Amino acid sequence: MEHHIYNKQDLKKTTFLQKMLGQRIKENAIIELNNLLAEHELSQITLEQVYGIADKYGVNFKNDYTEEVVNFYKSYLNSCLSDKVISEKELDDLRELKRILQINDKQVEEIHRELAGKIYKAEVDKVILDGELDEGERAFIEKLQNDLKLPDEVAQKIYLTSGQELIRNFMNNVISDAKLSPEEERELQAIAKNLHAELKFDDVTKTDLEKYRLYWQIENDEMPELQVDINIPRSEKCYFIAHNTQWLEQTAETPAKVNSNNALSLKIAKGLYWRNPANDTKKLDTAQWHALDSGTIYLTNKRVLFKGSKGDKIILLNRVIDFTVFANGMEIEKGEGKNPFLQFEGNMDIFAMLLGKAISQLQI
Repeated sequence: MEHHIYNKQDLKKTTFLQKMLGQRIKENAIIELNNLLAEHELSQITLEQVYGIADKYGVNFKNDYTEEVVNFYKSYLNSCLSDKVISEKELDDLRELKRILQINDKQVEEIHRELAGKIYKAEVDKVILDGELDEGERAFIEKLQNDLKLPDEVAQKIYLTSGQELIRNFMNNVISDAKLSPEEERELQAIAKNLHAELKFDDVTKTDLEKYRLYWQIENDEMPELQVDINIPRSEKCYFIAHNTQWLEQTAETPAKVNSNNALSLKIAKGLYWRNPANDTKKLDTAQWHALDSGTIYLTNKRVLFKGSKGDKIILLNRVIDFTVFANGMEIEKGEGKNPFLQFEGNMDIFAMLLGKAISQLQI
């Protein structure tokens, strides 16, 4: 395939004063080099011709026009890559162009990896889009790598990057609703296996996935059953435990309703339960609250049990009217008596979902 990609250009005209002073426009050096490439076969161009242009204008192409010279090579290589195959004839032409432009091996390698790599990645992305890679598709990308003269380590890196990107995009789409079902998880594992890609997640992502897996379980009535070190009736199942919990009550005789603009709440009704896993809740200012005791909270399918250092407190789920969730705890509204604020750190969203679900199950 012949590549005629350089078009002859007109030189910039010198002014009368420049002519009088014998000055030359240095920018014309790169134009003359372009015209030399446009008018001759690469094999016919000598270094003496190139040096002659440089001397004529007092320039050093390598130092003064590095970007332009590299672009000459990129343009030719792009033309060679247009059919996704680099022939032996094209390789010879590229070697000639490298000689003419005096580009070193490292520059050529970087240019080739950049341009051929883009083509290879685009094709790999298409092939693995469905999350599978059959023998025919594998043979195709292996042939493409060979046709593009792409080194193994570069092709492997690109393939792994594409695989990780696909997995990440799939996962982001799956957990956009902040849930991870067993079916979605199996599909994620299958994609990784088919693409021979390793599932790599940082600690934050791992924690999020565990939480989204639990969200799905709660929403689908697969409530977690925890072993407890306290005596509870056989009919009771423990769903949640929180240590280092404080039981607070407002100091005022008539508790004021908490400003709902600072928290998230939902009236418990048949078939409904609290769900808002977003971390946008604010902390409750407890200045007007008095800590009565500290201990451990147990949420079961029948009650909220607080085992404190001063004694036990119980809130039956069928007596809960509403609850308001904060980043640092939860206010539970009961049918009678003061409403407690259960203060503890961490997993407040899970506690709220489990509580809401347990209440809604009572009303089914």
